[in-house]
Amino acid sequence: MLAKHQKGFSLVSIVLSIVLMSFALIIITTSLVPRSQHNAELMYSTKAAELGAAVMDEILGRQYDQNSGPNGGLPVCEPTKKPSCTVPKNLGPDEEANEDKTTRTLYNDVDDFNGLTGSVKDVLGNDLAGIYPNFSISIEVFYDANLDGKPDAIRGNLKRIVVDVIDPSGQHYAFSVIRGNF
Repeated sequence: MLAKHQKGFSLVSIVLSIVLMSFALIIITTSLVPRSQHNAELMYSTKAAELGAAVMDEILGRQYDQNSGPNGGLPVCEPTKKPSCTVPKNLGPDEEANEDKTTRTLYNDVDDFNGLTGSVKDVLGNDLAGIYPNFSISIEVFYDANLDGKPDAIRGNLKRIVVDVIDPSGQHYAFSVIRGNF
């Protein structure tokens, strides 16, 4: 009578296949982790660009200065004549208009946004943390007559608006535009 050969895998072949599968899984996992981090960075940069554009649109929708006209700036404020443009050290929410940093609905000119920082809010002051979780903004507005990106100590016909969007990972995205007095 012939002996039956048993069919199956030996213990050595099973252990060897487990070791090989573990190495393959480690290689695949380590190659996918950087891609997932890159995808998160891509999502953050897309949201930051969207947020920066929205904030910049809100600011540019305002008049040039407290003392310039609402319709395209006419009449324009003159740096040296009446009505005079705002003094550089007074850029920010206007006290005579009873503006403060918490009520953006009262902002009527671009320099009212100067110094605004913190969480993201829409034009009506509603919190947008649900759409932009852990994002924050910082806004700086200053006179930049010679277009060098540095604040001028004198009044001029050009204001630079810089919106800095900070994503949850701490990455900064700067958006800058020049607003003319026309």
